[in-house]
Amino acid sequence: MPTTDEILRLMLSQRGIKTETQEVVESDFPAIVTKIDSVIVFTSNRTRIHEKDVATVVDLTKQYGGTLGILVVPIPASEKVLQTVSAYSDVLQIFHVGQLTCDITKHRMVPAHRILKEDEVKKFLETFGINMDTITKSMIADHIALEADKPMLPQIAMKHKEYMPMPFIGTQDPVARWIGAKPGDVVEIIRKSEAAGATPYYRFCVASV
Repeated sequence: MPTTDEILRLMLSQRGIKTETQEVVESDFPAIVTKIDSVIVFTSNRTRIHEKDVATVVDLTKQYGGTLGILVVPIPASEKVLQTVSAYSDVLQIFHVGQLTCDITKHRMVPAHRILKEDEVKKFLETFGINMDTITKSMIADHIALEADKPMLPQIAMKHKEYMPMPFIGTQDPVARWIGAKPGDVVEIIRKSEAAGATPYYRFCVASV
C-alpha cells in the first residue's frame, strides 16, 4: 500500500510540480516540514490543530519561499479550522491522512476534472456571455473595493462569488483539492452517460461554497 508521502508526491506530480527532490526545512512549528519545488508541506506532529496554526502555516510558507502550503494532519480538522483554511485557500490546502491513501481521480465513479488554462477561460467567458466589465461595474456600484492590479476572478472567488453567474465548486471539494484548483479557477468536469456520451460541465472555484 502506498505511503502518505508517495500519494502526496503523486498528486503534486499530476499538477506538473517537480517531485524528484525534496528539502527538509528546519522549523519551530510542530511538524515535519519539507519543501517540494515551490510547495511547502507541513506534516503535523499534533493530533489537533487550531485556527491560529493555520495563519502560522501561511506565514511560514511565504517565509520558506513557497507559493503553496499543504498541511497534513492525522485526523479530520474541525469545521472552524476548515473555514479558516478556506479564507487562505489561494495559498493553503489541508488534508488528513485518510484523504491521502489513494489517487481518488482513478475511481470509476469520479468524473474527469481539469483546470482550464488562461486562454480557455477567456474563450469560455466569451462563449457563455459572461462579461467581466459588467460584473466589475456592478461590484463597484455596490461599493465593493477592488484591487485594480490583481486579477478579477480570484477576488470574486474569495469573497464575492454571488457576482459570478455560474455554478460553483469549493476548494474543499475532494477532487478540486486534489487537482490544486484555487479560487478564481474554472474547472471543467466531463460526465459520461450512455445517452449523451461525454458532456462537459463547468464550475467556478470559490473559497467556500
